Formats: sequence, C-alpha cells, structure tokens
Amino acid sequence: MTINTVPKVLYQNRIAEILDEVRDNYGKLTRNGYIYGLIAIDQDAKIIAIDSRFDRKLNYWDLSSIGAALYGVSRQGQDFFEADYLDRAAIIYNNLQLFVRSIGHVNIQKKGQREILIVLLADRDVNVGVIILQMSRFGLKIKNEIEKSGTIKNTLKMSEKELKEHIKKLKKEIFSDKISTTS
Repeated sequence: MTINTVPKVLYQNRIAEILDEVRDNYGKLTRNGYIYGLIAIDQDAKIIAIDSRFDRKLNYWDLSSIGAALYGVSRQGQDFFEADYLDRAAIIYNNLQLFVRSIGHVNIQKKGQREILIVLLADRDVNVGVIILQMSRFGLKIKNEIEKSGTIKNTLKMSEKELKEHIKKLKKEIFSDKISTTS
C-alpha cells in the first residue's frame, strides 16, 4: 500500500493545472526525456503548487529548498560578476538536471514583492530550451492566477513561524487517518 503524502492543496489548484499544461505541451513538442516534477515556489521556498504527476517518491519540500537555494546562489553570482539580471540556473547530477527559472514578481500587500520561481527536475534528455519557452508562455498565466488567489497570497505573506505552523497543520491533515488506523 502506497501512502500519498502530498497535500491536495498543492496539486489540486489552478497553478498545478498550468504546470500540467507546461508538462503536457513539452511532451507534445519534443517527446524526449523524462520530467520528474515541476514545482512553483517563491524565493523563500514556500511551495505554491506541484504538477499532478510529480514523482511521489521525491521529497518536494527538499526539492523546493534546493531550488530556492540554487536561485539564491545564482543571484549572488550575478552580484559578484556585476552581471545583468539572471533569470535561470541549472545543476546537473549524474542523469538528473535541476533547473530553476524566475517567472516574475507578485505584489503582496504590506510584504512587498515575492519572486515566483519554477523548479524542474528532469533527466538529461529533457530539452531545457523548450522548457524555457513553455515557462515563458505560461509564466504570465501562473503569475495572474497567483495574484487572483487569496489563499496563495496569504501563504506567501506568512512569516517563517507561521509557515511552520501551516506545515504542521498540513501534515496533521495528511497523516491523521494513518495514525488512527495504526493504533
């Protein structure tokens, strides 16, 4: 028996549907490579959505943290090299490539702007150029949906302490029925 540990709020929302469109369109255009997952996050690794076919064996919390860290490092490099704005970064490990791209900023009342990132984990055969085109095509759509969603904007406003409480609540929602059946 497989226990699905992904909260539905992460893969059953409008942003997840758009991530599914990115994945579907990539497949139709190239039929090359395998995408393990797409995640929409903010620059602090707060997860907004994951695509509905995200590989359930992967830890999406860790992947979002690594993606945000990669983007942060790339921004530090931009400052160090006095370069123009860097809008994407990638790392390749063995047969996996981790790719991060900014799709823009969302204004959050009293909290300023939050940068929205898309994190892709795929095998080496995935054509990142085509993915970039798909992210450019659907980025504005994702940004608009985030701006329309009060729930997502509230999540992006959370402090670190509030986010930890929110995650505890999500874990309780996921595992509460599992705990009662094992007692």
